[in-house]
Amino acid sequence: MSPIIKGIAAAILVMGGAAAHAAGPLGADEIMTAARDRNDGKSFMSQVSLILHDKNGNTRVREFTYLQKDYADSDKFTMFFTTPNDVRDVAFHIENPHEVLGKEDSQWMYLPVSRQTRRISTSDKRGAFMGSEYSYADLDKIRVKDYRQTLVGEEQVLGRDCYVIEREPASPEVLTKTGYNKLKVWIDKQNSLVMRQDFFDVKGVLVKQMRTREVATVGKIDSIMLSETEHFIDGTRSEMRFSQLQYDVELDDRLFTQTAIRRGLKTGDVPAFASSSL
Repeated sequence: MSPIIKGIAAAILVMGGAAAHAAGPLGADEIMTAARDRNDGKSFMSQVSLILHDKNGNTRVREFTYLQKDYADSDKFTMFFTTPNDVRDVAFHIENPHEVLGKEDSQWMYLPVSRQTRRISTSDKRGAFMGSEYSYADLDKIRVKDYRQTLVGEEQVLGRDCYVIEREPASPEVLTKTGYNKLKVWIDKQNSLVMRQDFFDVKGVLVKQMRTREVATVGKIDSIMLSETEHFIDGTRSEMRFSQLQYDVELDDRLFTQTAIRRGLKTGDVPAFASSSL
């Protein structure tokens, strides 16, 4: 997800490039395409805890309901924050068009204080998502053609065999949007989950690292249950913990609109979670 929310959290076509694949039968573009297209059901919902750790050891927890649904031309996500009170009713709506369409991912944020919905612009995507170490750019879905990719080897993460891929921006626009001059990604060979990702700045310094900490099989789908991102420069760390994850649930289309995040999530809008209901 985002790998965070697609696994937070993980292209329809293999897009060009002569990827090195001496370490295995697949090329880097094919592996990244498999990570983007991996099976995560036609829809799913989960309760999520966003846990923020500052450099002094203090912790803050923010809770939200996360919904996703697949459409013919895109994947759509909606997040409704519930606690604590200072973020209650903050909401996000994200649309990830299929890469073959050549459209950018879109993000909207609703702020109850101003009662306004604003679009997260490309120039704002380096910003911190809800004060965490995950940026808005990290929430975008994997885009294969945005990077020049090379398969550099294989390693184990959490005892899982992974491909190791280095990714460099294919254009100045991608670098400007993300701020990352290079990414190094570990992809599970068996289920195409992103198990680790290193982020390097324009000076080649490793500034942060995203790690998958827990994986569980839910409804026959391997799922990231705990992800964390550590910022080495700031000395801070954030976690996303998924609970009550359910796949292929009936979710109304009206939950995946800009109107939905202004309206908020009401009782009866979604099926009951396993151990609690809204």
